[in-house]
Amino acid sequence: MAQIKPKYCIIGAGAGGLASARHALDASAEVTVFEQTNQIGGTWVYTDRTGRDANALPIHTSMYRGLRSNIPKQTMGFPDSDIQSEFSYVKQEEVLKWLLGYADEHEIWKFIKLEHQVIRVCPQVGDHQWEVIVKDLRNETFETFEFDFIMVCNGHYSFPRIPEYSGQADFEGVQMHSHDYRSEDNFKGEDVLLIGAGYSASDIAIATSKVANSVTVSHHKPEQVNFAPLVRVKPAISRLTSSSVIFEDGSESKFSVIIYCTGYKYSFPFLSVDCGITVEENHVQPLYKHLINIKYPSMALVGIPFYVCPTQMMDLQARFCVQFFTGRSTFPSPQEMLNDLAADVKERQRRGLPKKSMHKLEGDLQAKYYDDLARTAGVKPLKPIVMKLFEECMRRRAEDLMHYRDDIFEVIGDEDFRLLAC
Repeated sequence: MAQIKPKYCIIGAGAGGLASARHALDASAEVTVFEQTNQIGGTWVYTDRTGRDANALPIHTSMYRGLRSNIPKQTMGFPDSDIQSEFSYVKQEEVLKWLLGYADEHEIWKFIKLEHQVIRVCPQVGDHQWEVIVKDLRNETFETFEFDFIMVCNGHYSFPRIPEYSGQADFEGVQMHSHDYRSEDNFKGEDVLLIGAGYSASDIAIATSKVANSVTVSHHKPEQVNFAPLVRVKPAISRLTSSSVIFEDGSESKFSVIIYCTGYKYSFPFLSVDCGITVEENHVQPLYKHLINIKYPSMALVGIPFYVCPTQMMDLQARFCVQFFTGRSTFPSPQEMLNDLAADVKERQRRGLPKKSMHKLEGDLQAKYYDDLARTAGVKPLKPIVMKLFEECMRRRAEDLMHYRDDIFEVIGDEDFRLLAC
């Protein structure tokens, strides 16, 4: 008698979705990947288009023209799949080419349903644990599926987080989020204010400073802005007027464009309330290891932690999930998982992290998280070189923001590297 294969629903065909599909297929599962857009690659797909796509859905990708990775290729890729490039800091199109090749290599394409929007995921009682309603966007039809396991891989750089300020509605210039930024061409002669000082803010500052009349960065800790030579630096915003911004130090400056480089919100509009997942101040709960839905451990939310090596982490998370979903390892009791979550939150609070940073893996938290996942599931850990190169990258970025991407690394074994050029 043929053994019935467990059914996996994978939501999203970006890097996390492809890794999840590959490892589920390797475990002899029946896999269906639902991808809302018309191609795979997730955030690594570039389009000039902003706003809404051809199906009137919000544009998913936040990719801008000319983007190069902010961490070396040796910290990207998957443990057994490298990104090919002559440089260490790779172009967007090189990452996308790698993802397409990965789907080819592991024959994932035939399990992917493009332009299929997941409308609702709901737990059910019966032979299968989940009911999933999906809209075929091409044919405007709906279909209901049943699955044993859910792996949510919808990405977390698509729903902009925009702070609120007094007078914001009165400002007559352009206000936009970095999600809709595509190139510096639209900012010639403008007086640009960037709010935030993360990765996208530094890239946009470097690009727009070449063509804009002026570029200013506002940050609540202005002394920590390490790309100050390119721009003026101001403290946090107090309020906006029709044509200017008043900062907390009492100074006022006129601007024609405000770009909010203020990050993104976790959003799972397709999860019914019965799934038990809540998001409060960008803290997704209740998750075991920032990954497993404690209320329903047959559901995983892949890719939640940030300040990480995303692709390496998501591959490890996928292997963690499959290890438990197949029964090769056994989950702790719900109470034990809740205790683990409480201990993790307590440690972050001890470090002074705000609620919105409960998923941030800063400092030694990143390496500890990877080691904990591998040890808990009994799967192969990440190579030590991943964290060594990540830390070197962060050091070099703080030291030389303008040129750190010129570094070219050669990896020696699993634990060492040398710098070939800089």
